[in-house]
Amino acid sequence: MGKKLYVWSRAVFAASGGFMFGYDIGAINGVKDMDGFRQTFNLSYSDGNETAQCEDDVEASAVLGLIVAILSIGAIPGVLLGGVLSDWIGRKKSITVGAAIYGVGGILQTGAVHISMIYLGRFIAGFGTGLLFTVVPVYIAELAPKNIRGRLVGFTVVYLTGGILLALVINLACRNLYFGWRITLSVTVLAGAILSIGSLFLAESPRWLVKRHKHEKAEKILGKIYGAKNQVVVQEQLREIEEALQGKTTVKNMLNEFLTWKVLSRVLIGVVLQVYNRFAGIIVLMYYSVTIFCKIGMSPYVTAVITAVVNVIAAIVTLNIIDMLGRKALLLLGAIGMTCAMSLAGTLLLVFNVENGEASEAVGYIVVVAICAFVVSYSATISPISWVVSSEIYPLKIRGLAVSVATLAFWVSNVVVAQLTPIMLASALQTYGTFYFLATVNFAGFFFVLLTLPETKGQSLERLEAVFAKPWLERVDFFYYLRCGCLWCGRIKQYAVGDKPIANGGPLPNGKPAIEHLETAFHNARALETTV
Repeated sequence: MGKKLYVWSRAVFAASGGFMFGYDIGAINGVKDMDGFRQTFNLSYSDGNETAQCEDDVEASAVLGLIVAILSIGAIPGVLLGGVLSDWIGRKKSITVGAAIYGVGGILQTGAVHISMIYLGRFIAGFGTGLLFTVVPVYIAELAPKNIRGRLVGFTVVYLTGGILLALVINLACRNLYFGWRITLSVTVLAGAILSIGSLFLAESPRWLVKRHKHEKAEKILGKIYGAKNQVVVQEQLREIEEALQGKTTVKNMLNEFLTWKVLSRVLIGVVLQVYNRFAGIIVLMYYSVTIFCKIGMSPYVTAVITAVVNVIAAIVTLNIIDMLGRKALLLLGAIGMTCAMSLAGTLLLVFNVENGEASEAVGYIVVVAICAFVVSYSATISPISWVVSSEIYPLKIRGLAVSVATLAFWVSNVVVAQLTPIMLASALQTYGTFYFLATVNFAGFFFVLLTLPETKGQSLERLEAVFAKPWLERVDFFYYLRCGCLWCGRIKQYAVGDKPIANGGPLPNGKPAIEHLETAFHNARALETTV
């Protein structure tokens, strides 16, 4: 119990770095439409009329678009510094610095009396957020045992979704107060203070300690993670880490290794997954849900809170299945779900002309249900898994740099989507065309995952090197789910295909599987407890 508490308490607290970005998404979603905020900065406002919020004002839209996007712009230098800083001063201290910077940005936003203070505050808060999102997943992945690594890294997304929900609830409560927007933004100061002070009591990453030749400290922390009685496991972990770090670690050597195709190919997987994360559609819904729900005739703030609740529930459910079903299986299921949900929502909006107010209220509710289905598919799959995979697949020597590059792609994509969304919603595409575009992105995402990503669950970070050394067809493993036998259980030791049982990891025979053998596999999957 003691070793579990040691790992869980530190990983779950560090994962609260995800709260910063999530809270900002929810906060700015509502704050930008509050009358008090708009009056303070001389922007057009609705005078308490929710319907008036749907009406476009070109000048106000440009300012508000910049306000939304500037946090992501600020995150870019934070990301670029994050990898270098975490390799220099350590993962733990980098979290402290990132949280403190985020808090300073919150102070400027909360006390803003001119629009320039909002811009500056959001840029600084973005810098801290970018730094945290670079360091926190790596820190947790390097601290966590392999059998719960996905679950612990996934807590970052639980905090993110929880932050969105909390901000939307506060927005809902404060939307009619002149200073309500200041109440919403003041929470960012508190969150930054709690994480920056609390992070002082975190343990340092044992892998970073070995990299800095602090073997005794690393061994002590590994002993707490795996238990003092499991010295064989501790020594094995130390040996694997040391083998992964063989050779002199210099800037030149790091760059040379980074530029090899075996590493660049992995970096490209991480980059595309993070771009997919942003273009899948959640930013469209979370930044502009108030605008979208207003356009389809639904109560904007209440409906936004409902979708945020669904978002949190889906993220929590994922924690219980990500290390059982695996990363790739969930990503493929999520891509299918998101494609279908966006296609259905777009079709309803187009066929029933919802945006022009010609559809019944029942159609609007069905659109909301489709959007909720999308949110479930997103939050249970690409949202946490893009971060889990990005923290897993890179060699230890250049992990900080590689994660920085992938995280940079995330934030650049965030800027692009935040800027494109209001343009697409106001263009001839309207909301239905935007949803069709998102469906197309998710359809393409399915094939990218299928053709490039290997399964990484249950592997130590060091042993993943062997996985990526395999030939392409063997690495991506098209028949992974068939060999696992049962997706919903995910536990199997031996299964039957064709006429012969095949041991885990064995080659598939030619010919189609007989249905009776597949049924045997399903029964075996339920009965056996050895995880693939």
